[in-house]
Amino acid sequence: MQGAGRTFGERVALQPLHLEVGRGEVFGLLGPNGSGKTTTLRMLATLIHPTRGKAAVLSWDVVADAMQVRRSIGVMPEKPSLYERLTIEDNLRFWAEAHELAEPETAIREALEFVGLVERSRERVGQLSKGLKQRVALARAIVHRPPVLLLDEPSSGLDPSAAVAMEGMIRDLVRDGATVLMNTHRLAEAERLCDRVAILREGELLELGTPKQLRSRLLGNVVEVEFNGATDLPVQRAVESLPGVAEIRWSRGGLSCRLPDAARDTPELVARLVRAGAKVVSVRQAGDLERVYLELMARSIHPELEEAA
Repeated sequence: MQGAGRTFGERVALQPLHLEVGRGEVFGLLGPNGSGKTTTLRMLATLIHPTRGKAAVLSWDVVADAMQVRRSIGVMPEKPSLYERLTIEDNLRFWAEAHELAEPETAIREALEFVGLVERSRERVGQLSKGLKQRVALARAIVHRPPVLLLDEPSSGLDPSAAVAMEGMIRDLVRDGATVLMNTHRLAEAERLCDRVAILREGELLELGTPKQLRSRLLGNVVEVEFNGATDLPVQRAVESLPGVAEIRWSRGGLSCRLPDAARDTPELVARLVRAGAKVVSVRQAGDLERVYLELMARSIHPELEEAA
């Protein structure tokens, strides 16, 4: 996206957004309701036009080359609007024929096999659970084997087991070569699935990067280490002698400290601990994507917090 933005009358739904998603990447759009996530997906799906800037999918312009874009994408909206009086198979057949597939029955069977619904293909969609309807919606999105998938809240309303199953199917699609751009409110899911994320608020891009990069930028490169056994003097000296280490906090069976660069300095910290005799059980960067998100939302509401930081 090259400065693509969208307004509805006087309301700004998405400020000019510069964004590039690499092939084979899982990219997550995060943000509260009204932040511009769905507007972004709808523009890329050619459902609405950008009112400024440009957007393209696989080098096809979403306005000038709309039909080529539509052939290249699979879209799974939050509310899939399936034909509930039709069977699962007939829902997929409608879309296979709309895409003018050379072998629609083969494509339908393969999509049903992928989502695990072959045995239920003759059931009416209206009789299915929310989780199974989401599987049908995913099968519909992939029936024409698109290289790019646009998923709007793919796990919305699902119970934990169904959400895990959906997450696994997305991983399988990426392993098969798909590129995925997804919106989600499930921050733990985004941290597990996404190579990079963009955090939006009120149509504005606030942060962009890998979950690890965002943790470092917003949470300060704090690393937590768990030991097996007591902490003795050589272990303490090993940590304290590391250049740039700060805010060391010792606890029974572990420590936390702030490093100049967690990605660069953590291996050296662990090496020093092991040489000093520490039995390291686990090492992790403090915080998670949820904490990053909440921190960023708080700063955007109260700019004085960011200035203080």
